[in-house]
Amino acid sequence: MNSRSFFYDFGRALYHVDSFYDEFAKQSNVSSALLWVLYALNDGNSHTQIEISNDWELPKTTVNTVIKEIQKNGYVDLIPIKGKRREMSIVLTENGKKYADRVLADLYKKEAEVYKAFSSDEYAIVAVLEKIAKKLKGVE
Repeated sequence: MNSRSFFYDFGRALYHVDSFYDEFAKQSNVSSALLWVLYALNDGNSHTQIEISNDWELPKTTVNTVIKEIQKNGYVDLIPIKGKRREMSIVLTENGKKYADRVLADLYKKEAEVYKAFSSDEYAIVAVLEKIAKKLKGVE
């Protein structure tokens, strides 16, 4: 296998995974961006819009639009961060947590099924994917 065929196969597989999440979002009647923002926020930690944008490779304007939308629905609180004028910490409200759990419940079940099918050696795939992403971006 050469680099061109490796990345061809890699890209195809990656987009098959990505299309699963896109289809899940459609079936859940949410946008892909909303799905990923809820996924990020539903880890129990607070996040900033910049963190979500960087961690999930979502455009800052998209994250801002999604956050404004779910804030209107009472699903998140924006908390000022001491020493940072414009940056806010975003946390799910109790209603937001219920909403995220409802939207993501079937996804979490499917991911748990898939995860069980992996051997402990295969869990290293995440590190390999991170390494590929960094090298492609010239970060390493």
